[in-house]
Amino acid sequence: MGVVVSELSPAEQAILQYLRNQVDRLQDERYRQDARPSIANELQIAQRDLKQFTSDLRQKGYNI
Repeated sequence: MGVVVSELSPAEQAILQYLRNQVDRLQDERYRQDARPSIANELQIAQRDLKQFTSDLRQKGYNI
């Protein structure tokens, strides 16, 4: 069927967790009163990076 998320290598797990946390943090920060002007761009880049990383893993057969 596919490889389960728990079967990712420790490095892949760490990268995935980092990218998810980055997107979550930037999404929360986007609506703050004192948010940086570049926050929308940073969020878009983080979302693109997460999507690309998970897409690459799925192409390798991981079920994420």
